[in-house]
Amino acid sequence: MLRRAGRDQLQRPFGHYRITRTADGKAIGGIGFKGQPDDGCVGVGYGLAPSARGHGYASEALVALLNVAADHGLCRVVADTTGDNVASQRTLERAGFSQIGTNGDLYLYEVILSVPSRPVQTQ
Repeated sequence: MLRRAGRDQLQRPFGHYRITRTADGKAIGGIGFKGQPDDGCVGVGYGLAPSARGHGYASEALVALLNVAADHGLCRVVADTTGDNVASQRTLERAGFSQIGTNGDLYLYEVILSVPSRPVQTQ
């Protein structure tokens, strides 16, 4: 599902990835870490082409990114979305994130990776 968008050795694995639909090999969006981890925490962001929305691809890609973070010893991943972006809020929640607050128009989310009940996305 996730393919490297670039080959920059300095960012691996905490860079950006292309989301590729396995059924037809088409790029349908992007996902990535917002910089390098800080004190066991890293931010993530994502986006999909409008035609790819509503099929669970973003949740699946988020879970894959959470696995990358966990595999590299991180304990917390954060994300944010605007208050009017209900679809993104549901995507984050399906991937195991919980809302932890707001900052102006932004809704703030986190997932704690050390919790054994972290979801495993299946299709």
